[in-house]
Amino acid sequence: MKTILLSISLLFSMSLFAQKYTNSIGLRFSNVGFTQLNAKHFLNANNALEVSLGGSSNYVWIQGNYEWQHELTSDFDYYVGIGPGMGLVSGNPIMNNSANDKFMVGANGVIGTEYKLPDYPFTFAFETGPYLQLIPNLRLGWNFGLAARYVLP
Repeated sequence: MKTILLSISLLFSMSLFAQKYTNSIGLRFSNVGFTQLNAKHFLNANNALEVSLGGSSNYVWIQGNYEWQHELTSDFDYYVGIGPGMGLVSGNPIMNNSANDKFMVGANGVIGTEYKLPDYPFTFAFETGPYLQLIPNLRLGWNFGLAARYVLP
């Protein structure tokens, strides 16, 4: 019985130290959406949810991703993910849509790397991947972004 309890506690403690942080918040700079508020929350050592909210003078966009994150080195991780996005547009068209299109829905995939500063509560990430607009028109695009986030205590 002691061996089983010791094994379970060892596995649990290893999973706690495998992830570098639990929550972070910051900014994401993107080719689509310009500057966005960005937050990341780890569900466990290798699975995270990331949400971005941004836009420009004529639209607002929200994007959510479910990500699978794994360690490359002690400070660098890589991740892949997928998620939905939606936005509201007013005035000038974006993504080659007409000025009458007011609502947009799509999905994207990401692959990226993340660097956690070893002695400071900051992370930096670069990601890229395809974007598929579903509503109002079917369009395929490519996104990339750079995020800088503060790791919450």
